[in-house]
Amino acid sequence: MKLKQILTTAVLTACVSTAAMSQTYEKGDNLLNVGVGFGGSMGMPIGISFEHGFTDKISGGVYLGYAGKTDAVAYLGDVKYTYMLGAARASYHFNFNVDKLDPYVGVILGYNYAKVDIENSNPLWPTPTAGGMVYGGHAGARYLFSPKIGVFAEVGYGIGNLNAGLAVKF
Repeated sequence: MKLKQILTTAVLTACVSTAAMSQTYEKGDNLLNVGVGFGGSMGMPIGISFEHGFTDKISGGVYLGYAGKTDAVAYLGDVKYTYMLGAARASYHFNFNVDKLDPYVGVILGYNYAKVDIENSNPLWPTPTAGGMVYGGHAGARYLFSPKIGVFAEVGYGIGNLNAGLAVKF
């Protein structure tokens, strides 16, 4: 009888441990990151990404970012800088069996747009703008405090060299 209790306790403990250490990311998950970028010269950049889990390792979706600032420049008045980024992104999720952690790496392909508005510009000067196709990579992780809410941090191509903020899983 004692052996049966020990085996039952061992099996239940193993089941609970396996459930507690289950993968944070799964096929079908919808992942939303809303954060700010650090490491740039454009004020406080804002970025948002959404990804859907297509397999238990691969997710894909979109990324949008915006940064802007205004400087007062002698003889020119206010100079307003605007930078926007829109892209498709895909991520590969690792399973290191660390509870509540979702580490990933990925790629991004999209279009960026930059513009400078000068308050007292000469009408003969064109407004400086730039833009074009962009590509890059990212590496990051989400840490979930609850099954649905957590934080994220990423390095790589985005609105800043380091992006961090709120993560939502639904």
